[in-house]
Amino acid sequence: MGYSVDLNQIPLLQYMESLKKQKLLPGRKILLENLEENFHRITAVGIGNLAELKNNISSTPRLAAFAAKTGVPENYLIILKREIGSLEQKPVAIPDFPDISANTISALLNKHIKTSKDVYNLTINPNNISATSREIGIEVNELQELSSLCNLVRINGIGPIAARTLYESGYRNIAEIAQAKASELLEHMNTVNANKQYYKAKLGEKDMQFIIDATNMILKTDK
Repeated sequence: MGYSVDLNQIPLLQYMESLKKQKLLPGRKILLENLEENFHRITAVGIGNLAELKNNISSTPRLAAFAAKTGVPENYLIILKREIGSLEQKPVAIPDFPDISANTISALLNKHIKTSKDVYNLTINPNNISATSREIGIEVNELQELSSLCNLVRINGIGPIAARTLYESGYRNIAEIAQAKASELLEHMNTVNANKQYYKAKLGEKDMQFIIDATNMILKTDK
């Protein structure tokens, strides 16, 4: 159960279906053009999951060769490569999380615990939290809170501010979000943000459904 989603565990055609439901950035809406045709061309050459696809388009020469082999346009594959890359969340620096005390940050940094990935790896087993908190020199509840935040930023599209908003909304782990309804998730996040003013963006139910779908993808690959 690693920090990043396991691309080996995401079937290509399952990912194709998830793209249909996503609210893609303007520069990535090209992925919806001839979506099924392009993905079936990719599967026709024996590509079954996202890890295999990523490997085949990992460099400019490999991408060009793959485009020639499949008939999928190079510009399409370039954008697809970027979108796949967004699934593998980059670790967040601990000081980037809102409302973490300076003393806690200092204690973590003194132990060379710098990122969300560091915290996640330390606290992946909840039975270790008490001992870990004593070793670091912070309260158990502080480490539990930070552990939750560092779990939440594993979700595609969730940064430290959104993670804090989800946490304050009562969602403490990925499994709780996976079971949520988009309308309820939106209501809870809007209520928290109205009080705390964490962000200015206007979110909708489609954004919430994207979060829920992303959590379900993580849960499937965590098994």
